[in-house]
Amino acid sequence: MPSMAVNDMKGTKVGELQVSDEWFAAPLHNDLIHQALVTVDHKRRQKNRSTKTRSEIKLTTAKWYRQKGTGRARHGARSAPIFVGGSKAHGPRSESRRVRLPKKMRRKALQSALSAQAAVGNVVVVDEIIVEEIRTKTIVEMLAALRCTGHVLMLLSEDEYLDQYIYYSSRNIPDLVMREVPHFSVRDVLWADHIIVTRQALEEMGAGGDIDATA
Repeated sequence: MPSMAVNDMKGTKVGELQVSDEWFAAPLHNDLIHQALVTVDHKRRQKNRSTKTRSEIKLTTAKWYRQKGTGRARHGARSAPIFVGGSKAHGPRSESRRVRLPKKMRRKALQSALSAQAAVGNVVVVDEIIVEEIRTKTIVEMLAALRCTGHVLMLLSEDEYLDQYIYYSSRNIPDLVMREVPHFSVRDVLWADHIIVTRQALEEMGAGGDIDATA
């Protein structure tokens, strides 16, 4: 099992933590990660595009004028796309297909993406996040101490995610996204430049154990 350094909010190392091979030493599966990403993006897409076809336009179907003898083209319904108020030719329509990925494949893709981030040193483990008042500066100082810049993903346990002090102190920081484990996706992991995960969150993921403070 690989070990990762555990830091406090001031960036000081407080020990070593044995983490799961399943989550932090999984092999890289680019194809599987791509499938999971396509699935996430498809579910996030707003399927509200719907232009009307000729059959959906409620206009008279009577001929405008007689078919022969006028020298003009033959026209029937006014719902043709060439007329004002008519339908849209080849207009955009919402996709009706369903894109799904089995749960085991989603989990494996997530583990692969997280392991890839850990391999390049972008995952930081924090012993615990304690915020005693609503103060954005506390979280900003923590990010600076942990040297987490750019897009930051913060993975929290259920109790930490529901902590109002942590929530209100973090929500106004640009490029910082909080997620409650296990409710985060491959897109969240790939988007992040740095990932902060608390020890309690690792325990809920089944990816961490006890801290070795002597390390």
